[in-house]
Amino acid sequence: MALIALPAAAVTEAQLDTIKSLGSLNGVALKCRFLDETNRMKEVLVKTLPKRRELGLAFEEQTNDSFLKFISEGQNCPDRLEFSHNVDAAIKALGEAF
Repeated sequence: MALIALPAAAVTEAQLDTIKSLGSLNGVALKCRFLDETNRMKEVLVKTLPKRRELGLAFEEQTNDSFLKFISEGQNCPDRLEFSHNVDAAIKALGEAF
């Protein structure tokens, strides 16, 4: 299992995947203007994650990639309720990982 070396902390790939999962959802939320979901995800990240710049950058990079992919593939916005359930699941996974 690969680790990201951080000062006084280490993050597993599984933990990083949970951050990236939220970033992917955040990119869609931004494009679809689900701003309440964006705010909810960021609030959970701030409350849950160790305060490390690298973790925030991983989230932001995944958000950007997801946003650009969504646009380039011409995807339609998902159902709002289903999207909210997906965010719930990703938040739960993050909580379990950290």
